[in-house]
Amino acid sequence: MNMGIIEPFKDGFLEIIPEGEGSDYWQIAAIHISGEVFCPSPRIYPSQDVAIAKARRIFDWICNHEMETRGWGCYCEELNMSLWRQPKSYPSCL
Repeated sequence: MNMGIIEPFKDGFLEIIPEGEGSDYWQIAAIHISGEVFCPSPRIYPSQDVAIAKARRIFDWICNHEMETRGWGCYCEELNMSLWRQPKSYPSCL
């Protein structure tokens, strides 16, 4: 059973999970940057590689738009998705 993947990336890591048990589709569970946790709008990606590539783009966008991501949530027009910052007391977005 595949529980998901945690991939180190720059100053944090990416957390992706399969859409369901035995599924070939993947979701981005969270983007972890320097101790902060961001959760993107739920989306299904057709493969693990596509989900990781999208999570990397989200990570870079967050790093380049620090002012927009300071609140609890923001909308990224460039990536057409919302992002939520999770309080540090919560271990995960799911």
